[in-house]
Amino acid sequence: MNNTFSTQSDPFESPLLPTPSENPAEVRRVFSLLGLAYAVLTLAHQLTAIACQYLLAFLAPAALSSWWVPWVLSIVPLYTVGLGLTWLILRKVPVSPHNTDHALNASAAVEKPPFRFGHWVVLLIIAFGCMTAGGLTGNIIMAILSAVLDYDYANALNTIVDQSPVWMTFIATCICAPLGEELLFRKLLIDRTRRFGDLPSILLSGLLFGLFHGNLFQFFYAAMVGMIMAYVYTRTGKYWWCVAMHAAINFMGSIVNPALVGLLPEDMMSFENLLQPFIYLFILIWQYGMLIAGIVLFCVLFSRRKLSRGPSPLYRENAASLMLGNVGMIAALAVMGLVMAINLWPMR
Repeated sequence: MNNTFSTQSDPFESPLLPTPSENPAEVRRVFSLLGLAYAVLTLAHQLTAIACQYLLAFLAPAALSSWWVPWVLSIVPLYTVGLGLTWLILRKVPVSPHNTDHALNASAAVEKPPFRFGHWVVLLIIAFGCMTAGGLTGNIIMAILSAVLDYDYANALNTIVDQSPVWMTFIATCICAPLGEELLFRKLLIDRTRRFGDLPSILLSGLLFGLFHGNLFQFFYAAMVGMIMAYVYTRTGKYWWCVAMHAAINFMGSIVNPALVGLLPEDMMSFENLLQPFIYLFILIWQYGMLIAGIVLFCVLFSRRKLSRGPSPLYRENAASLMLGNVGMIAALAVMGLVMAINLWPMR
């Protein structure tokens, strides 16, 4: 099989030579198995958590009101039953070597240059900008739904963080989540898709990562940040770069920001001391400064982007069909969409 590349900037542009990447049926089978794995992950996570909740209600009903229960119900089922069943399916899909080359033209490619700490910092700033943009988008949509449905939606994650001690929030969001989620949505997933090119891997990783969160408060920023971390993994092939970025983002979002907000009065026009206006100003400058810096850096990076097509590139005209038009991936999107719909159902 010839490894051909396009001179076009679009990574889904058809190769110059009419060489098929792989048998379409085999490509669909790969993505179907991947979709099935993440459908099972979502179902196993949700159903095991529900079963544990009912068991706890039967054995120790008073414990249900404890702050640690939501963390246990979210972490333990995911990284035991969910991860185990997902791995049993994913091990049937072959792992591809890291794509070490950037596609330049139909006959040549250059090796990806070394990835350094400075590159990671730039991408982290872009990720912080995505957090602000995605968070605002999710909050606006949920505010509109609250007004239309006359129901006060609350961000469940914020509620759990507010009720938990800082040390538990740190363990859950800055250690457990980065280690587990980067394993599931970057390493295990992209190792099995990167032979089809960097772009399909990035898009699929971000989409599934966003949907897996199961609510619109988190979907937009999780999907965008997931794509940034997926880019880091396709660029480096190093799991720990992604873990470090995930931990840094969660540390700012779940530890630093709530701590600063907790120092402010509920009525922002009624500051109680001279420090509070400066804290409020710092939060605004941080969030919107990161948003502007992220947009600028993303535009610069995007204009210079070079993504590997991989040894078996997908064609632009049938990429979406091959990736999403299969039983397993349809099941994954349906299951994740159902979880999100249930979480949107007003609980009156």
